[in-house]
Amino acid sequence: MREDQAADVAEPTPPVAEDGPLRGEKPRESSVERRDGQRAAGAETGGRPQAVDWDKTQQQRLGPPADLRLQAALGPVSGLWERLSGWQQDQVEAAAKAELRRLAGMLEQPEAAPQLLADRLTDRLEEVGGEALVRDPMGWLIGRGLVQRRACADPRCDDGIRLGTRADCPTCTTVIADRRAQRARLRALIDEQIAGASAAERRAVYEKQLREHTHREAVRAEARRARDAASVEARRAAAARRRAQQEAAAQARRSAPCAECGLPDAAGLCPQCTHRQRIQDLLREAVDLAVAVRADLTDPDDVAQLTEQCAADTQALLTKASQHDDSRPELQSLTEREVADRILAERRTSALKRLLRSEEADAEADTVYEMVLRRHQTAHRSAEEAAEQARHRTAQYLLQQRLGQLHVLRIRAAAGRLPQRTI
Repeated sequence: MREDQAADVAEPTPPVAEDGPLRGEKPRESSVERRDGQRAAGAETGGRPQAVDWDKTQQQRLGPPADLRLQAALGPVSGLWERLSGWQQDQVEAAAKAELRRLAGMLEQPEAAPQLLADRLTDRLEEVGGEALVRDPMGWLIGRGLVQRRACADPRCDDGIRLGTRADCPTCTTVIADRRAQRARLRALIDEQIAGASAAERRAVYEKQLREHTHREAVRAEARRARDAASVEARRAAAARRRAQQEAAAQARRSAPCAECGLPDAAGLCPQCTHRQRIQDLLREAVDLAVAVRADLTDPDDVAQLTEQCAADTQALLTKASQHDDSRPELQSLTEREVADRILAERRTSALKRLLRSEEADAEADTVYEMVLRRHQTAHRSAEEAAEQARHRTAQYLLQQRLGQLHVLRIRAAAGRLPQRTI
């Protein structure tokens, strides 16, 4: 039986319906409409064509892919594409799309992936001698034509060609050079050891030692792969243990009772206690603002005394401003937060106003004013604006500097157990 006859036998003849077209006649429904209908039916039944249309799906010949990127990639094998049935074209199309996505993820220019895949298919066809010598188009395309063949460990290598540049793979070049150098050293060693032997004897010894060297290299490579696999597995196990420990710690934190009221499963602090703690933090910041601009930051006793006084005044102010009707106790906490925010904002504004009148702010403003007038003698308005901006910047800087000094002083006081009281 000839190959063309065997190909005809390999594809079953579709049954002819009673009202269908005669043999040789062109069906009324276009191939694109058939393909869309079959894919829709396949989607309804879990992605495969219904069993009743299996023979028809196997036999029909469809046009080129609708995706222009696929058309460019499969252009060199258009003859093989035409020999595929509808179902086979779907499989090849899915494999080609997957390979295009993989190549696009590896390349610096993803738009070059279709042309790269087309070049690969062209090279593979040249290896077999052309499309006419491919007996199984689908198997050849999926198993050989579309598959990347790495000649070395570099993931960008394809048959010794670097993906993206189409140049020789540097890793393959290095490996080949190392092998040639090893063979040259082996020949020189054999010529030195058995200089009087004949060429056939030297060749036999050379081939034997080359086989032994290749075997040793293979054993070492296998050992390296085993070590790498063990290292990867150890890292994965360590990562799994870390994730388990982190999850256990997170669960322990979530299930910890409230440190203030003892409420279980409060992650260490329940919402109500968190709200109260935030109010206290706002009050502490307000006290620090008042102390930073009024106290002598070189005298720990003065800082402690003023802190105690400001803390009491601030707490009294909060209590007075947040008083509510006893019939609405749920509003007490919200009002306290609003009052604490307002106290903090007022203290910051007051501290900046005090620092705006400081000697440092006046000196900076005068310096900027004179500097602007030296550049533009008539720009009095611009000089005043620049001086005012400089005054505000200086006040902000002085406030941050004083807060930092107060923080350092309190740390030293706590270390020295000085009488230091805060809210």
